[in-house]
Amino acid sequence: MNGADEVLLAIPSDAASKLWGNDKTPKNVIIQTQDGRKFNVSISEAKGKHFFFHGWSNVVKHLQLKKGCLVLFNPVDKSIFKVIHFIDGVFQSSFWTSQLSTTSNFVVIPDSILANFYDYTSDDIISIIDVGNKIFHAKIETLFGKVGFSIGFDVIVSLFVSLGGRFLFNIHKRFWKLFPFNNSWKKWC
Repeated sequence: MNGADEVLLAIPSDAASKLWGNDKTPKNVIIQTQDGRKFNVSISEAKGKHFFFHGWSNVVKHLQLKKGCLVLFNPVDKSIFKVIHFIDGVFQSSFWTSQLSTTSNFVVIPDSILANFYDYTSDDIISIIDVGNKIFHAKIETLFGKVGFSIGFDVIVSLFVSLGGRFLFNIHKRFWKLFPFNNSWKKWC
């Protein structure tokens, strides 16, 4: 939303309630970006909803955020958040993605991630995926002109079918950490 030249970001009510409780919302918070920059951002309240207000537009400009970017907020305490932002679904060695279709268990891996971690001239690449301390194995292959997870990923999808097929990955060599998104994450996207 735009007001004057200020950019606002709504804070989901359930997140605000869990973080601050009732009537304990701070007036200002610190937003710390991955490059170490810190921004003082005020929190505004209207009709029972909370918003990042004054100062949030500076974060948006600094991170070059645009519609469709994903921003993850990691609360350090009640007034400090570390943020990770994803432009075109990618941030360093992490990316977020979704299934190609509801009938497909093929999940695309962005090209910018692939070049750094794998040699895709081989046909048999089996990757280890950690989901909440449970270990799974999935094949990585080329399909529809894209590289992604296929065989084995269907087991993960079946466990998290109610989450709408949205996933956040973090990679370290052949080891992947997967964070499935539930419906409350949609509000932060």
